[in-house]
Amino acid sequence: MSVPLSSPENKISEVIEACADCEQCRHMMASECLFFDALYRLHDQAKENGQPLVTDDLRELVDLCNYCALCSCPDIRASIIEAKTRFVERDGLTLGPRLLEDVARMGKLCGLFPKLANRMLTNGRTGRLFKRVAGIHTDRRLPVLPDASFDAWARRQGLMRKPASGVVHKVVYFAGCSGRYLFPEVPQALVHVFRHAGIEIYFPAQQCCGMPTLLEGDRKKTLTFMAANVERLAALVAEGFTIVCSCPTCGFVLKKLLKERAYYADAYQTAIGAEAGILKMPVEGDRATGAGPAFNNIRKSIYGKILKDDGYFASIDPLSRIAVAENTMDAGEYLLKHYQREQPRAGFEPLRQRLVYFAPCHQREQNIDRPYLELLRMHRGAMVDIVDDTYDCCGMGGIMGYKREFHEHSIRLGTPVMEKIAARRPDLIVTECLSCRLQFMHLADTPVAHPLEVMAAPLDEVWE
Repeated sequence: MSVPLSSPENKISEVIEACADCEQCRHMMASECLFFDALYRLHDQAKENGQPLVTDDLRELVDLCNYCALCSCPDIRASIIEAKTRFVERDGLTLGPRLLEDVARMGKLCGLFPKLANRMLTNGRTGRLFKRVAGIHTDRRLPVLPDASFDAWARRQGLMRKPASGVVHKVVYFAGCSGRYLFPEVPQALVHVFRHAGIEIYFPAQQCCGMPTLLEGDRKKTLTFMAANVERLAALVAEGFTIVCSCPTCGFVLKKLLKERAYYADAYQTAIGAEAGILKMPVEGDRATGAGPAFNNIRKSIYGKILKDDGYFASIDPLSRIAVAENTMDAGEYLLKHYQREQPRAGFEPLRQRLVYFAPCHQREQNIDRPYLELLRMHRGAMVDIVDDTYDCCGMGGIMGYKREFHEHSIRLGTPVMEKIAARRPDLIVTECLSCRLQFMHLADTPVAHPLEVMAAPLDEVWE
């Protein structure tokens, strides 16, 4: 029986053929990426024995992609996720991933009785039962749940009320699920540092950024989350707010993934006054002085059939997606630019610890250089080393690192990075990615902190 052209098997087979024809990632990524290592091994095996790859092999292959975004071709990443999504739409999602993919739901549920939840998760019998039901590897260390979520703290701080009209420096804070429910000290540190810099913060209702569900192939839930976020955030952008993210994955989704192919949409082309037969594409990172973005002109007669707004988020209004993406900044990026424009109200306190800063994958893919490294080095006496080789990855991959079948892969990927960090003998590991933080906490006993926590610590004496 023939396989339908729209099948997940055909979609991932297209990726295998495209990558095998190119082979650039065979040598560039094979040792650092589980997916490409397996892809070339399966391709060579099929070529050698003359047998087509079976569904189980293809499904296992797509599950090895954790969307670190370090590979060269965005279209290949999108096709891998599309294949994974088609597998889920056809075959369903098992209980374990359904439990783990909605971090906010789990956080809210466990946050109702955090002390009880912590006792149950650390108890040998109930802890093992939970891990078995959720599909978590028995050796994976679980985070300790906080006494209260960031949402509860933010409500007490009045952050869910918009700043008064006329405020010059104001931001909408997109906090991310891990910060809100697992590490509330991180978004609290952001609030402290931003307020100290004279920046007003508004923390509105928000959904997950959608990366965990996208990575699991759950298209319906991902689009539900993103549609709600875009509607709310686009309206706030129209009011003059800038969106800031302390989580690099949330920032990557909102800044990069959300707007993919949106510029091809007819609504955008009409809005910018494109001539008939021409697609006008803004030049990334280039603005014509006083005249808005610079554009490249592409003829529709040549590329119009393939350059369409038909990507993952195409069902969401393209103008709103572009508005959100173009007005989202990493918190470190925003803060550094603010300090470069304005004089801080107080000097930067000395740092006494030896720090190693790890730049996570989704921060590197935003092409914003290393704002937190510059911010940390503003402190007198700062001893900050850095680990950020092009293909360094902690191996956690969000919730993937918890999975029973991915755990050993996760440790194998993360160990070389951990060895580089350990060789520098730090007092503190610093990274803005909370997935990396969870991995480093699992692999070593060295304390881990977000850069904003390091910056906020000297200000504790005035922090209520």
